[in-house]
Amino acid sequence: MSSAVRFGVVGLDHWYSAIPLAEAIAAKDDAELVGIADRDIDRAKEVAAKTGSPAVTDDLHALIADDSIDVIASFVSVDQNPDIVVAAAQAGKHIVSVKPLARTLPEADRIVDAVNAAGVVFMPGESRSREAAQNQLLKEWVSGGRLGRITSAQFSLSGSLPMGWPGGDPDGGWWADPDRAPGGGWIDHSLYQIDRMRWLLGEEVDEVSGRVANLLHTDLGVEDYGHAILRFGNGVMASIEDTWSAPAGGWRISTSIVGTQGIVYLDTTTGMIGLREFGTGDDSWQQLPSPPDHTVGIDAILAAVRDPSSALSTVEDAWENLSVCVSFYEAARTGTVQKPKHRDR
Repeated sequence: MSSAVRFGVVGLDHWYSAIPLAEAIAAKDDAELVGIADRDIDRAKEVAAKTGSPAVTDDLHALIADDSIDVIASFVSVDQNPDIVVAAAQAGKHIVSVKPLARTLPEADRIVDAVNAAGVVFMPGESRSREAAQNQLLKEWVSGGRLGRITSAQFSLSGSLPMGWPGGDPDGGWWADPDRAPGGGWIDHSLYQIDRMRWLLGEEVDEVSGRVANLLHTDLGVEDYGHAILRFGNGVMASIEDTWSAPAGGWRISTSIVGTQGIVYLDTTTGMIGLREFGTGDDSWQQLPSPPDHTVGIDAILAAVRDPSSALSTVEDAWENLSVCVSFYEAARTGTVQKPKHRDR
């Protein structure tokens, strides 16, 4: 591998992730964007013009076959992802994957087996936010015991339909196609929270229940509202509400984590972190500016490629995250409590 890590971006369907990552690669001295592949060549040319990519193609496998490329960043729609990432792993490429990694657990099994057989790095799309400064701070507080023993957590996101391409109408795009994605408004962002809580707690989800609905987009093929209750192996209870049913411009995220010695609360409408600690002599609420809650994860990707032992997450993390989602949708369908499957590690 040369000193610069060489990337190929395959697919622009999940453009919310693909375009920022392509721009981040182009801006790094120790990374190089070799090419962009998309079945819509005009989309590929548009992003190449923004990033200075020297090559564009409508052949999704062309970059996988390029021996000079170290990392394939797959941002095709989820239904196409297993074939792309299995081919990339078999070609010896490290992988940055769209989230979730697959629609079903058998499809995810194919990916895990291929990645492990090849010994390549796999960075799940939902795990890149672990690198965000806000999440690093939460990890420090939770792991360091600042909040005591964690007992519960709550997450709520009010959002609207995604756009198929920048500047287009919010029509849901492929995300709202049940043949191309495993769910709709709930899984779209809940996947990040499942990954974050598993990481913060160091625990797997033991039980899941919840409901889905179509509150605003009644003719959509997938849900625009979902609310889950998770119980982790250590007894922590967490709720995750995620929606596409908010009015345009109604985007809001709130998070709280409750422990025996402290509570932390975050709200995107204020940009502040509320922190209350007990037993410190001052148990009043502190209001602290929140560090950034978003990252494209380029530094974490580069570090993992150079030293796989430093990877923030693994392909098994992506499998476990999907397993929770699969169980949630089954719980919502049947009105039962489900126990997610866990893959032997």
